Amino acid sequence: MRSGFRNNSATPTVLTTSQDNHHTTAEEKGSIVQHPSKRMIHGRTYHSNPDSTYMLPRDDIEIDRLHEEHFVIKELLGFNIMVEALKLMDFQSGGLEVLDVCCGPATWLCETSLEYPNCRFSGIDMCSLWPQVIRPVNLDFTEANVLQGLPYPDRSFDFIQMRFVGLAFKTDEWPFVISEIKRVLKDGGCFQCVELDMRITTSDPIAQNYTETFETFCNSYGLDASIGAKLDFLLTEPNRSGEKMKILQSEYREIPLGWGGPIGEAYIRIFQGYLDGLSPWLKRFLQISDHQSYDLIMSKTKLALIQSKSFMGLYAFLVQKQSD
Repeated sequence: MRSGFRNNSATPTVLTTSQDNHHTTAEEKGSIVQHPSKRMIHGRTYHSNPDSTYMLPRDDIEIDRLHEEHFVIKELLGFNIMVEALKLMDFQSGGLEVLDVCCGPATWLCETSLEYPNCRFSGIDMCSLWPQVIRPVNLDFTEANVLQGLPYPDRSFDFIQMRFVGLAFKTDEWPFVISEIKRVLKDGGCFQCVELDMRITTSDPIAQNYTETFETFCNSYGLDASIGAKLDFLLTEPNRSGEKMKILQSEYREIPLGWGGPIGEAYIRIFQGYLDGLSPWLKRFLQISDHQSYDLIMSKTKLALIQSKSFMGLYAFLVQKQSD
C-alpha cells in the first residue's frame, strides 16, 4: 500500500498521487452496490449518472452537511438574496418567478419561498434531495441534469440563483451552463452566483501540499478548483448571440478553517464532511487502499489548517441580463 503518509513529525505529509486515478480497484468494486439512479460505496450513497462528474454523496449525511453550510454562508454573507436585487425587484409584492439551479436539499428555496409567499419558486437538480412531502405551496421542483439544458422556455424567470457547484461542472461545461441561465432569464432579470475558491490560503507546508494536490485532483477530472475567483469573467462574457450580463454587486469573504470563532469552527466541520464525501475518489487518486490511512492524512491536514489560520475565499456576484 502506498499511503503517501510519512510517520515523521519533522517531515511534512507528502500526498503521492496515482497516474491512473480513474480506475476502480477490486477492493472498491466489492464495496460498490449499483442501482439505476444511485450507487452505494462504503456505506455512502452517490449518484450513478454517467454524464456528471459530481463526486459528493446524495444521502442524509450530505444533506445535513449542506444544510449547515447554507446557514454558515448566510451568516458570513449576511443575506439570502443580495441587497441590489432586493432594491431592483419587488419580492414582497410578489409575482416574481425564481429558480434555484442545482438546488440540492433546497434549504435556500425553503427559506426564501416562505419569506416571499407571493413569488413562485422552482428548484432543479439531477438528484431529488429536496423535501418530498412537506414544503411551501409556492415551491416546486424538477429532477433533471442541467448539462442537458434547462427544461424551461426562454425568458421564464425574473431571478435565478446557483451556488456551490465547483465540483459539478467541468471547466469546458461552464459556458454552456451560463448560456442556459441567460436563455431562461428574462431581460432585465438578475442572476446570483455564489461560489468557493477551493484553493486554500495557508503558510503551513502540510496544508500547502494538500491544496496543491487537490488542485491536481480536480484538474484530472477537468474541474477548476479556483472557479469562484473567475466568476466575474465567466458571468460577463457575451454568448454567441451577443447577450451580456453586467455586474450589479459583488461580495468577497474569507472563510476561516477551524479558527476565529463559531463560523470557523463550523466550517472546518463542514470541510471535514466534504473530505469524507470525496474519500472514494481522493483515496484512489492518492493510491490509498484503506480508510484508516486516509483519515490519518486528513486529520494531520485538518490540524495544519487550524494551526496556520488557513482560509478559503468565497465569492458572490449579482449580474443583470441586459435588455435587447
